[in-house]
Amino acid sequence: MSADALECSRALLAQGRSGEAVLLLQQALASDGGAPMHAMLGYALYHNGRIGEAEAALVRAAGLHPNEAVIQEALARIHWMSGAGDAFADNFIATVNANPADGILRFRCAELLHLAGFVERAEALLREGLARDPSNARLASTLGVLLDETGRLDEALNINAAVARANPRALDLLLNLAHTLLRAGKTDDAMRAIAAIRRADPDMQLAITYEGMALKQAGDSRHDWLCNYQQHVQAFDLETPAGFSSVTAFNAELAALLRSLMDARHHPLEQSLRGGSQTSDNLVLAAHPLLQQYFRALEAPVHAYIDNLGNDRDHPLEGNRPEGSGKGRFTFSGCWSVLLRPGGFHVNHTHPAGWISSAYYVSLPPEMSADSQEGWIKFGEPRWPVPGCGIERVIRPLEGRLVLFPSYMWHGTIPFASGERMTAPFDVVPA
Repeated sequence: MSADALECSRALLAQGRSGEAVLLLQQALASDGGAPMHAMLGYALYHNGRIGEAEAALVRAAGLHPNEAVIQEALARIHWMSGAGDAFADNFIATVNANPADGILRFRCAELLHLAGFVERAEALLREGLARDPSNARLASTLGVLLDETGRLDEALNINAAVARANPRALDLLLNLAHTLLRAGKTDDAMRAIAAIRRADPDMQLAITYEGMALKQAGDSRHDWLCNYQQHVQAFDLETPAGFSSVTAFNAELAALLRSLMDARHHPLEQSLRGGSQTSDNLVLAAHPLLQQYFRALEAPVHAYIDNLGNDRDHPLEGNRPEGSGKGRFTFSGCWSVLLRPGGFHVNHTHPAGWISSAYYVSLPPEMSADSQEGWIKFGEPRWPVPGCGIERVIRPLEGRLVLFPSYMWHGTIPFASGERMTAPFDVVPA
């Protein structure tokens, strides 16, 4: 029963049916009071907009299962989303300190601290854990990534190389090593590591991203083939949806709906936004008529983008284009909305689960200037500085404008000083 209830509740949450998931989990808890069930109930309550109830449920669960990593992680995440700030993981850290030999507790706590930007705290937990268990690959790889991101490349190289050697089939660990090699300017070594990953998993989007960085760093002309910022980054101005007098009128109604779906006081830990909030559910699965109208309005520009792609079957973007009749077929795989506030921005990132990604501008600050490039979307600049790699193209946002690009391309936002900026981005995959 418990496994079925967990699987069913995950499916319900994925479909945006959080209320049904809450009821199912509450019933299941009568016969199974295990930590996974409690954690899932906390997440379901959160997605149902019942933030206070979610926190209370997870506090009770932590009392019942004080040393369960899944409970402590869920509670810390809810605290973070509720605006607890520096104190969001205090319970988790105390639990790790009370159970110093528990590697899973330590790993999950350090990862959360790292994601939230508390690098010194995360590093201390990782080093303490490795002093107890030097062969722990989870702790070592997390420390290697942290050291890479903070520019301590020599130590990061030593750790990431050792972890990759000890786990030769773990492509994610080899990818970590490739990133550090690129950051250190060791292009040839990085290209060898990336080539091995691409052979093992040709569709891994982040490996394609890193291949582009390596080619750029090497001055290889294949970079411009792989990352064609002129042909493969395209802007479209949305046609007015049926029943509306203008795109402006449509966007005003869409913005009001999207704002009503945002209840978080802080950005989700895994997401790219800084200084804003984001919807928590996949909007593709929402039944609201206005959102369905939004997706219908997107179909024409997405079809046009796909139809204008080349036919190079060796290219990771063009090669995934469906062949034969209906070659422009695609599926919306995910959609969300982001509200950035003054000083907000997106850190440079990619969409590893997508094929084609997007930015659609629902509303923009009236003060946004064409001269300063505040709030513009930028392409090509990696998340962390890499020699030889930088901004390749910027596009000015306009209300009603849709920008489409390959999911493996680095993209981010130039920060803006005032006003609010709302987008409704999405990913598509071949049908």
